[in-house]
Amino acid sequence: MGKLSKIVGVFSLLLLFVSTAGADFDKSKWIYSKEIRLAPYSVKRVASFSLDNDVFDNSKGLGDLRIINSSGVETPYKLVVDSTTASRQTFSVKITNLGSKAGEYTQMILDLGREGESHNNLTLTTSSINFRRQVEVEASVDLANWLVIKKASEGGYIYDYSVDFKAQNTTVNYPNSTYRYLRVKIVDNGEEPLKITGATVYGYVQQGSREVFYTPKVEKGEDKDRRASTYTLDLEAKGIPSSKLSFSSKNENYNRQVALDGSNDKQNWSTITGADVIFNYNTPKFFGAKNTVSYPESNYRYLKLTVYNRDDQPISLADFKVSGVLRKVLFEAEPDSTYKLYYGNNKARFAEYDLDAFIQYLDTTNTVNGVLGAQEKNSDFKGEIAPEVPLTERYPYLLAGILGIMVLILGTLVVRMAFAVKKGR
Repeated sequence: MGKLSKIVGVFSLLLLFVSTAGADFDKSKWIYSKEIRLAPYSVKRVASFSLDNDVFDNSKGLGDLRIINSSGVETPYKLVVDSTTASRQTFSVKITNLGSKAGEYTQMILDLGREGESHNNLTLTTSSINFRRQVEVEASVDLANWLVIKKASEGGYIYDYSVDFKAQNTTVNYPNSTYRYLRVKIVDNGEEPLKITGATVYGYVQQGSREVFYTPKVEKGEDKDRRASTYTLDLEAKGIPSSKLSFSSKNENYNRQVALDGSNDKQNWSTITGADVIFNYNTPKFFGAKNTVSYPESNYRYLKLTVYNRDDQPISLADFKVSGVLRKVLFEAEPDSTYKLYYGNNKARFAEYDLDAFIQYLDTTNTVNGVLGAQEKNSDFKGEIAPEVPLTERYPYLLAGILGIMVLILGTLVVRMAFAVKKGR
């Protein structure tokens, strides 16, 4: 039986040799690199840097990022979305004294039930549609003395657009307040009072803005068949995460439906937002503007905003800004080492490190700040290399041959053992 065990062991090693492959970082497979320049530090610390347009444009969806130290060793990292942290407290309020003064305003008092709680915005629920109203908010502790905390002229307004699609915002922000009572006045200016069916007050706590703003190149066009103007925005790199665009306009008193599409080649377009609305009013009855379009995060290089003019004269939009949430890279930096970021490998997969599990226990509030240097072409890059064919495919009969030999050897051993048993008897 000892011989049999040895043969089975050798057989197992042969199978392991056939199936085993390595997965170390191979510098020759990455096209680009950038030096990671870190501020001075003397002990091992968490370092951080932001990604730039070169990386967004030339990486494979950020899945091919690799950090290599000066010894050529791959360094674990974590890619984080440096988003704003926020918390919200909701207050159920009691609506009292809801009423209207014909042609002038609709008014109500919201009772939070107690004072001392911080709040800074309210949302009204209404069944009314197709309206725009300015809103004023006052606060009180005793229902006798009132303090104006949001003037209608300071951008307090609500709206609803329900024609070809639905767009609504009935939330009004105001400075932090701890008053128990809010008096809300909706300016009607000769229009029908809104049908208010409910209200909610919130307390938002928001820390830090983590948005990155881009100034795109803009091309304006006119689509006469669709009675629309188009604005094609070029971010000059694909892969840049964005979720909002803003603009300015000298035009007044317009209300236009808009749509937003994205592309990486200006030929093939995908819908990002099929319907939204922009407007700008400066009239005795209403003053307010919506000059932003928010959308689900996208990574397109080109954004095309279509403004439907219908039979109105085209409006002129300018000063475009596109914004998105900042991406940062965190890694543990050793003081006696330098680091490079490699990217540009279409066959690479997202790296997985233990760092993901324990980075929460490291100090990430006092990181070593870093910036990326200029993009460098990797001189060791060997171009597209055909994937290595497994040994069993290069020699298709190898495994079958090994198995056949093992069957013969095992069969011979079984026959010999059978004769040995007979002789023993």
